[in-house]
Amino acid sequence: MTARAERRVPVLISSGSRPSAQRWARFVRPEQLHHRAQVRKVVKETDEATSVVLAPEDGIPHGVRAGQFLTLIAQIDGRTVKRAYSLSELPKDGTLTITSKRVAGGVMSMYLNARLRAGDWIQFAGPSGDFVLPARTPDYYVFAAAGSGITPIMAMLEQLLDHEHSRRPITVVYGNRREQDILFRSRLDAWADRHENLSIRYWLSKPAKGWSGGVGRIDAGALLDAAPGSAAFYFLCGPGNFNTAVRSELIARGVPAQAIVSEQFTTLARESRPHPKDPHPVLFRVGGSEKEVTVRPGETLLEAGLRAGVALPFSCTMGGCGHCKIKVLDGDVATDTPNCLTELERQAGYALACCAYPHRRATVTVEEKV
Repeated sequence: MTARAERRVPVLISSGSRPSAQRWARFVRPEQLHHRAQVRKVVKETDEATSVVLAPEDGIPHGVRAGQFLTLIAQIDGRTVKRAYSLSELPKDGTLTITSKRVAGGVMSMYLNARLRAGDWIQFAGPSGDFVLPARTPDYYVFAAAGSGITPIMAMLEQLLDHEHSRRPITVVYGNRREQDILFRSRLDAWADRHENLSIRYWLSKPAKGWSGGVGRIDAGALLDAAPGSAAFYFLCGPGNFNTAVRSELIARGVPAQAIVSEQFTTLARESRPHPKDPHPVLFRVGGSEKEVTVRPGETLLEAGLRAGVALPFSCTMGGCGHCKIKVLDGDVATDTPNCLTELERQAGYALACCAYPHRRATVTVEEKV
């Protein structure tokens, strides 16, 4: 892409202190945090889902937590493809396990499900993510998942049941289209047989004749029935508007917002508008300091800032985790879609630095969300 005459577009990014920022990279490029791993094993979970057991070349990264994800990076048909996948098990025997459900048109999911073999090598970044067990033990744990949203919950259940030996009531409400789509069913049923405090409730939107479980879509009522009282903690993980719909219903029925956490499954970001063809000078203001950087054609705000050594938080770098979230206070920034921002966040002016580009207007002001 040929550079044209520069047009000045100041971009201000300001930041306060972030106590948890050490979980994210600062002053480094994303590729400096990539690890290599050899595929130890490929396990067919269902007709549409595969687990991949990875043996990192430099060992298990420090601080892995149940519920987090890896960003896999693979060279597929001549191009670099990145996609975030949750850990479906706790680390064991020097390995990390992710699970991928085949998605129509999904380049990475098709690669993992059909082409990857034991002995192959793949890169990854992470682990990342804040969809983890709370520090304070609640009276009830309620997990709600749709489809492959069960993946991070499996590692969390393993943590609670087999490692912490929690005796607090745990309910999993798990929805799918058909019975054969239920991921990890044998493991879930075995856990329920072994642990009296665990209840598994399956829901299907398109059940076959004779199905005796829940029918339709999971709603707040199904979750509130599982946890009487007000001391429950709710975990939501699913595609589309599953999280936002259930979360809104729970809050409307009196559940405190701080007692609900969610993980959104998204696909790789793509262009929502043509990327700018001109370089733009950008003024970054972070933690009280300022630095002007030229955003090159096709370069994101995150890439430009990191290239110049600006301290910006990031994780998956593909719009799937939200750790690089910024707030646009003035001006025009386009963010590639789809991404993990909710409709309310978009309406409030938030964008993701990893897939955001300054557009048209002469002044763009953004502020990192503290």
